[in-house]
Amino acid sequence: MGQLPDVATFDGKIMKSGDKLVLQDAIGESTYELDDQTTLKTFEGKNVQVTGTVDSVNNTIRVVEIKPEQ
Repeated sequence: MGQLPDVATFDGKIMKSGDKLVLQDAIGESTYELDDQTTLKTFEGKNVQVTGTVDSVNNTIRVVEIKPEQ
């Protein structure tokens, strides 16, 4: 049986990259594609906290929760 992926929290800014919205991490070193593009539209250009699991093969975060950064 496979191990369940770990849930992690990421801080960053939702930005446009081509035709997709991505999370640029807070220090600007990593960019992650996010699987929930519809919900992200309301957060474009904003700093957020994303909780989810990382698919390291595709560098994609499977979003569990997204909220504005406090």
